[in-house]
Order: sequence, then structure tokens, then C-alpha cells
Amino acid sequence: MTDGGSPRGTLDVVVAGETLRLLPERALLWVRTRTLVVADLHLGKAHHFRQAGIALPRGGTAHDLQCLDRLVAATGATRLLVLGDLLHAGARDAPWRAAWQAWRARHAALAVELVGGNHDRALRAAPGLAATLGLRLHGATLRAPPFLFVHDVDDAVAAPGDYRLGGHVHPVVRLPGLPRLPAFAFAGDAGLLPAFTAFAGGLAVEPAPGTRICVCAPDAVVALPSPV
Repeated sequence: MTDGGSPRGTLDVVVAGETLRLLPERALLWVRTRTLVVADLHLGKAHHFRQAGIALPRGGTAHDLQCLDRLVAATGATRLLVLGDLLHAGARDAPWRAAWQAWRARHAALAVELVGGNHDRALRAAPGLAATLGLRLHGATLRAPPFLFVHDVDDAVAAPGDYRLGGHVHPVVRLPGLPRLPAFAFAGDAGLLPAFTAFAGGLAVEPAPGTRICVCAPDAVVALPSPV
């Protein structure tokens, strides 16, 4: 992997021979195909937690969709690919649906595809529902050489030459004196995206030989030094 020139605040890396533009908003652009890739939106998570008596602030879904608005405009993406957990819980009559439908109407020309995650059970159980939400629903994997897009890279059965890209574990980095920061992690045959939603816990990851960590700071993506 090598870095290239990229717009201010972003970081270009070459993975499996393809340029991926890492964005500080916890997303990446597959440059050649103009595909914006995110993982773990967890739409409706805050509402679901409040129903369970756990206080979370309102507005998480609106914030995440506004961020997607800006990313689609800034990148010129023609396709949005979600690597699992678009939803957090049920989909029918959920409060976030009106906001999603309005967002989808604003981006009617954008192809939106979902690789099913463990929280997307409602969509797998009712495939017609995905169509009403303006989604093309895939199974657990989507092969688009050289990538195998998945939700959980550890559960994916890869063919020779596949480079797995997924989410699920919400990778974060803990640096001295700073709050935890979302991060991308790229190993030799698999890469992880951070959770797109801000309402997510995370699995702490660290640079290691053969693994590169790129941290999403507020205004820039920063590659951490790799151990020798």
C-alpha cells in the first residue's frame, strides 16, 4: 500500500492494486468505480436504546444522513455500498424511516446497495422491504474484484485473490491524551472500516507488522507509523 495525492483531509491508499480514498467522516471512496463505501450505520439505534430506558441524545440518524449528503456531493459518488448493519433493530414503522425516505428521494439517482449484516435481520426476513427503502439487498458477500465486500471479515469465505473489506467490529484507536478515534485497519488480505455512526462502541486496534492503521481525526485521516 502506498499513499498518493488526495484532497485536503483525505488519504489515498492503494489496496489490492486499487486506490481507496479514506475520508475523515469514517467512509472511503473506491476511486475507479466512484463507489462510496460505509459500514455500520445502525439507523434507529438511539431510539431503540431510549425505548429500553437507556438515555441517548436525539438526532443521531439526522446527523448521519446529513453527513452522507455531504459525502455524496463531495466525492461525486454514483453508488453507495453499505457493508452491513444499515439498521439497528426493526424497520417497520420505525421513527428513522421518514428521514431515510426523504434522504433517498434527494439521491434518487444514486445506487444504494447493502451487504447484509447481523443487525439487518428485518430486511432479510422481508426482502420486499428493502425495495421500498430504495435498497438493493445482497447476501453476506458481494464480490467485485479485487474486493470481496462483507460485513464480518472473519466469517467470509474468500477465493484466491479476494481482498476482504468489512466492518462489524467498529475499530478504534486509543492515543494518549485523546478520546478514542475511529480507524481503518488494513492487513495483508483483509481491511476493516470504522463504524459510520457516531453512536458506536469499538474494538481497540494497534499498528502491527503487516497491518496499517489510519485514524479518523476530526478533519483528516492520519496514517499511524507502522512497527518495524
